[in-house]
Amino acid sequence: MEEEVIIETTEVRVSATPVAMSGIIISMMMMAAASGIAFAYIPITLAAAGFEPWVASAMFPALSLGGLLGCLAVGWFLRLSGHARVFMSVYALIIWSFLIVLLTDNPYIWILSRLLYGFGINGAFIVAQSWLHDACTDENRGKVITAFYVSYVIALGLGAFSIGYMPVASHIPMAVCVGLVTLAILPVGLTRLRQPEAPEEFNIQVRKLWKISPVGMIGMLCVGGLTMTLQSFAPIYAGTLSYTPSDIGLLMLMMQMGLLVVQLPMGALSDRIDRRYVLMIVASMSSVLGVVAIVTESSLSFFWLVLLFAIWSGSIETFYSVSSALANDRADPKDFVFLSSTQMVMWSLGAFIVPLSSTILLQFLPVTMFMWLLLGLSAAFAIFVTLRIFVREAVPQDEMENFQYATAQVVNTGEYYNPEMVAEANAGVGEGLLN
Repeated sequence: MEEEVIIETTEVRVSATPVAMSGIIISMMMMAAASGIAFAYIPITLAAAGFEPWVASAMFPALSLGGLLGCLAVGWFLRLSGHARVFMSVYALIIWSFLIVLLTDNPYIWILSRLLYGFGINGAFIVAQSWLHDACTDENRGKVITAFYVSYVIALGLGAFSIGYMPVASHIPMAVCVGLVTLAILPVGLTRLRQPEAPEEFNIQVRKLWKISPVGMIGMLCVGGLTMTLQSFAPIYAGTLSYTPSDIGLLMLMMQMGLLVVQLPMGALSDRIDRRYVLMIVASMSSVLGVVAIVTESSLSFFWLVLLFAIWSGSIETFYSVSSALANDRADPKDFVFLSSTQMVMWSLGAFIVPLSSTILLQFLPVTMFMWLLLGLSAAFAIFVTLRIFVREAVPQDEMENFQYATAQVVNTGEYYNPEMVAEANAGVGEGLLN
């Protein structure tokens, strides 16, 4: 009788080459540059045409609603068609969103185009992040994803800055947007990266997220609204002060740089102390800056206005990455997948509700209303975080996850598309993901 031999095989993940992954990053940088141009062009053009500020503000809740729909639908599209096809499909939607702005001057149709853009840009981010997560290993994932976010933010700012060198009264800026996104398809169409496995169904568990980290959950809900409101109102407010398109483009560029300058050191600090103290610091910073903006209003010189908005943007953006890291600290690794998907939805809800509320209020109140709104939300969050510090012990430092840079201006899939985390969650370690 022959002896039965059992052979066990272990899958070893090997990272894709930097050159292969760079195609995705370069493609998204071109997309970011086009987005930056559109973010500057639309409020400048609407103001020049004599529309009330609330019309420009209405573009952002439409964008956020499209983004929320994108979060919910793109996973299904990926399971249906795969990453490369979906990536190019959402790019096509974004091209059409720019073409609509190019072909018509009707701002109400522009609102529909921004909804289409929101769906497409969140879809592009979900596909890009999931592809990069799959191409990386745990050893280099942090560096690759950080490089991806930093390059996107810089390109976004440079795109907005370039509006000062274009004839804003013409359709050339939007034609450039269409050209950039069209070219951005090429690195994806020619990529040699392997196709990732399709993601599983969303697992949204709001109540469980609250039990794991109330601060992490409220932080994600707040930062979606705070970031989208500040990013939408900054060019509108600067326009009411009669600043030129070049000035507005510079303001938007410096706001992106402020994101880097504030978030990176604060993120590093959050790896060394209770992250809630860092959240309390940046929420207090945002509140103080709101008071300064309200008190000084239009009396600030352009230099000080840019500095104020840059630090304000950076402090608010820090809510996002630190809140996400705090929630991960509190969770078991097997919970990271549902945690990321639920946080995506919380961010999207905040990014829709707060800008929608500000757009409605703007029909009855002056543009400076947004400063009061940001002040109120930031102060409320600072108080909430402070109270939670007295209610719950801090996470021991040796149990904390490493901080990872991220931007709150787009959806962050986090570990939802990390293949190692998905495998661990599905392995039934401890209490399963679906229990």
